[in-house]
Formats: sequence, structure tokens, C-alpha cells
Amino acid sequence: MEFHVLASGSKGNSTFIFDHGVGILIDCGITRKQLLFKLKSLGFDESNINVVLLTHDHYDHNKNIGIFDTKICFCGKGCIKDVDDSHILKPYQEIQLSGYKILPLSISHDATSPLAFVIEGSKENILYMTDTGYVSQKNRQYLYNLNYYIIESNHDIEMLMATKRPFFLKQRIQSDTGHLNNEYSARLMVEMIGDKTKEIVLAHLSEEANTKEKALATYHQIFIENGVDFENIKVASQVDVVSGGKRED
Repeated sequence: MEFHVLASGSKGNSTFIFDHGVGILIDCGITRKQLLFKLKSLGFDESNINVVLLTHDHYDHNKNIGIFDTKICFCGKGCIKDVDDSHILKPYQEIQLSGYKILPLSISHDATSPLAFVIEGSKENILYMTDTGYVSQKNRQYLYNLNYYIIESNHDIEMLMATKRPFFLKQRIQSDTGHLNNEYSARLMVEMIGDKTKEIVLAHLSEEANTKEKALATYHQIFIENGVDFENIKVASQVDVVSGGKRED
């Protein structure tokens, strides 16, 4: 399994997963031109997108979801107009699509039917979870010892409070229907990762209230405090493609 975070952040999100010759696109909050350019740089094109999953209906995730035929699109209830009822994903009901097992998880965000996904390919599995204010105990039971994690690490609390954003917006971001901060994200991963875990990618970083360096420093500090020896942590970018996993020969 290989994965490529094409864009991650408040200006647009999209991630491409490829395994056993089949591609899954999660979200399309970037332009078609950006999408195709980035796929081409990786050796793919639009024909390699066999399944499209939408996490929720916020603009930075669904901006250009309409470029795809709804026959390949899957989402939570109310997120894509005119999608067939059979393509409405129900939380905690696993579906099989094109050789993948996909488990949608209900998450806590101020959006329509927000979802995270545990995706199992031919040999490996991956979590994609952003845009959630917290991670429930129910969800945690599905997250233990996966191979790959793309997990939100949106903000540093002190940096967020120091921004010029209105107080109500700061409250919204820190609420149970907002976004995960660096410390929460790191402590979650301390509990979740195991001997099968190969890579963690920190996603949806705020450009105003976080930095790559701050997120990594927080992770490393909390991992050290908890005796966790794990170094393979990457940070997704709003601009650059961040890749992981391994392409099959």
C-alpha cells in the first residue's frame, strides 16, 4: 500500500491511496488542475481513481467533489447531492469496494455526517482521521496497532490563543466539534500505535496556529515522556505532496 497526501489544511484537502492496482481518493478540496498535476507527478492519472470517499461537506474537503461521477463516490448521509442510497456510508458498517475493506467511523465535527476511515488493502491498513474535536472510546477500539495513520494535529493551544481570531472561533476550534490539538493527537497515538505501525502523518495543520516544527516537537516530547520509541513521523503540507507506504513491484 502507498498513500499520498496531496494537500492538507484549511485551504484544501485531498489524499490518494493506491494498492493492488486500485486507487482511492479521499476528499477533493483542491482544483482539478492541482489534482491531476499532483497525480501525474506521482505516475498516476484520473483513470487511477476508482473510488472517491468524502469525509464531510465543508468546502476545504468537498470543493471539487462534483468533478467525479457519483457512481464512484461514497459519503455520509446528506453530503453529496444525488448520490445513490447504496453509496451512503453508515458508521461502523464495513463495506468492501474494489478489493478494499472500508470501515467508516462517526467523528465529532460541526459538519454534515462527518466520517473517518479505516481502510484495509491487500496486506496493510491505514487510518484517515481529521476534522474531529475528540476521539471517542468507541472509535479507539478500531484504531489499535494499524500500519499507517494520517491523523489530525491541527493546532498548538498557546499559538491559537495568541492569534487575532475572534474568541468564538478559538472556542469552536478547541471544542468537542472542532479540531485536535498537537498534544491530544500525540497522546492518542501513544495509546494506539504498536509493533505493526510503520508511519504516522500529522495532518490538517493550521497555518496560523501551528508549525511543522511545533507539531513534531510536541509529538517527540510526549512520546519520550511515555517511553515510546517511534521516529517515523511526517507532517502533511498544504502545498507539497507528502507520501508514505510502499509501492508494490
